[in-house]
Amino acid sequence: MGELSSDGALAGIREWGSPDLRAHIRILIDSNEPGVEEIILGSLDDAGPARPLLCRVLAERDPFRDPEYALRHFYAETDGPVRRLLGHEVYRSPWVWLYGITRLRKANPVERITSDATHWLATRRQIAVTALGDTADPAALPPIIGRLRDPKWWVRIEAAAAIRRLAKAGVQVGPAAQALVGCLHHDRQEVIEQAAAALALPALREDLLHARATLMPLAGAVVDNALDGVLAPLLLLWPGEE
Repeated sequence: MGELSSDGALAGIREWGSPDLRAHIRILIDSNEPGVEEIILGSLDDAGPARPLLCRVLAERDPFRDPEYALRHFYAETDGPVRRLLGHEVYRSPWVWLYGITRLRKANPVERITSDATHWLATRRQIAVTALGDTADPAALPPIIGRLRDPKWWVRIEAAAAIRRLAKAGVQVGPAAQALVGCLHHDRQEVIEQAAAALALPALREDLLHARATLMPLAGAVVDNALDGVLAPLLLLWPGEE
């Protein structure tokens, strides 16, 4: 795909399923064209299925933006049975990251989500951990570390993935090392794989090397793969994620 203007990228985002969708998103996030944010904001009312992506683009461009634009459209989209079920609990829904609310610092996502990281319902803990990992906020690290010891294996997987996302965003994740090493002794291969992938990060690699000698054969093989760069995939939360 050749050079594309912001207008062209905006039109391309409306073509859901386009092979160039991610490229269009990145163009809008990185664009320095005058007035591009005003154009995106002005298009939200008529954006249809592309609205969550455009809200996320705006959050990526400016995480200190007033979150009203995203919250307003979230509640408009979920009017009816879904809204009655959720009430105003936007932070307990996957839509919280689809709309980029997790990235909007003035929406206080870490403060609002953290209590659910210890909820009795595992599904709530899982969603909370995923959302916290998407905040790019160092304050999200402690509650995520706590879920690396969760009794449910799938919550541990999400917690290890959340550590990887925070690290990609530039958060220092060194304090997670001990809990991640503990996950290498889990009886589920999926937990071991995601923990090893997190420990393969440059900041944690020494911890992974030291843990190698204490592992059973299966976990040792997973760690050897991680040290060689063969990592468990990190599933994308939204189409523009890098």
